[in-house]
Amino acid sequence: MTATAMSPATSATSLLLLHTWGGDARTWAPALRFLCAGGRAAEAPDLPGHGERAAEPFTLAGAVETAAARASAVRDGPADNPADRLVDVPEDRTVNRPVNRLVDRPVDVVGSGLGALVALALARQRPGAVRSLTLVGFPPAGGPAAAGRLAETEERLRRAGTAAFARGYVEGTLRGPDPARRELLRRAMTATRPRTLLDSLRATLGWADDEPPRPPGPPCLVLRGAHDERVGAEAARTLAGQLGCTYAVVPGAGHVAYLDEPEAFAAVLGDFHHGLDRAAGGPAGRYGTEHVPPMRHSSGPPTPTLPER
Repeated sequence: MTATAMSPATSATSLLLLHTWGGDARTWAPALRFLCAGGRAAEAPDLPGHGERAAEPFTLAGAVETAAARASAVRDGPADNPADRLVDVPEDRTVNRPVNRLVDRPVDVVGSGLGALVALALARQRPGAVRSLTLVGFPPAGGPAAAGRLAETEERLRRAGTAAFARGYVEGTLRGPDPARRELLRRAMTATRPRTLLDSLRATLGWADDEPPRPPGPPCLVLRGAHDERVGAEAARTLAGQLGCTYAVVPGAGHVAYLDEPEAFAAVLGDFHHGLDRAAGGPAGRYGTEHVPPMRHSSGPPTPTLPER
């Protein structure tokens, strides 16, 4: 069975996909089979300090500039979509290059973990570039708990080294049994410098210390893997309420939902985007959106949209 047969109908709005902490653009390969089936344009860049840019220092400003450049790129018409060619090749195939060309109009931005931090900053700094925002597995606050995790990570990196740390992190974070998907994240994290891991983790965990939660502007979805042990259900719901976002769950997934359950991840994301399409008079998706409530921008916590089992 091909990815096309299992995927939601394709939205006309392009996707900008920002990878998780310690990941790179290649980690989107399994999800791209579903997200781009039918020809939807998408781009998954390496953030500074990651993937092919491992020699660069990580800064949030640099990461936002990377995202903004991809989101606002003007291209001369559609290119062939490398995601279509991923349907029949191994999932660990390198895709750390632009996945497809984006048009000069607002895009649907999806960020996981570190990528969610970058996506939120992009939406606040360049609201005209973002049609919608999806934050996946995003930590809801900083404070003592964040400081403790940073110190623990620094000590584990010092004692074990990056390769052993990456292996342990992947084994403790990904729920899916597929070894190829685990290898994507393990390989990416192993190639990332310890300083980059610590700098990017510090920025991600401390985001609320520097800038209190407030609505980002565009329609927003807080998305959590049902079995995410790093961001709890109540914390994710609270974050959604603080940001005035919709809240949804990816069944069966853990912290890195786009790697754990790429098909379910694409289906939930597709429902959210097609809800926006319908609101704008565009085409509806094949999947129902009953688990994605109407967009809300209030301070009260949203109602959970799927049972978390």
